[in-house]
Amino acid sequence: HLVKKGRKHRKMDLQRDFTVASPAEFVTRFGGNRVIEKVLIANNGIAAVKCMRSIRRWSYEMFRNERTIRFVVMVTPEDLKANAEYIKMADHYVPVPGGPNNNNYANVELIVDIAKRIPV
Repeated sequence: HLVKKGRKHRKMDLQRDFTVASPAEFVTRFGGNRVIEKVLIANNGIAAVKCMRSIRRWSYEMFRNERTIRFVVMVTPEDLKANAEYIKMADHYVPVPGGPNNNNYANVELIVDIAKRIPV
């Protein structure tokens, strides 16, 4: 990123030029009006783990706190029985029906219903 300073351009140092203490400050600084505090992850396994790790890494780099965003995951009986890693990483979980994905992770109506009930 380049920042214009007078007639010269200099490379932007994110550590020095861009610091915010919280997600609320981040949203305010960029003219937003809604702070994301909680995310519903409608996936399981390694995809859910990677999602949480990526967001936590970004959160730590941005706010020096990896827990500024909370995660709610959907969990099938099979996932619970397997003691899946993504469940341990989440802040909360919501039980969903087991079986094929159209019963749970690919069921858009179920996902929207959960998102409204939590709310996220």
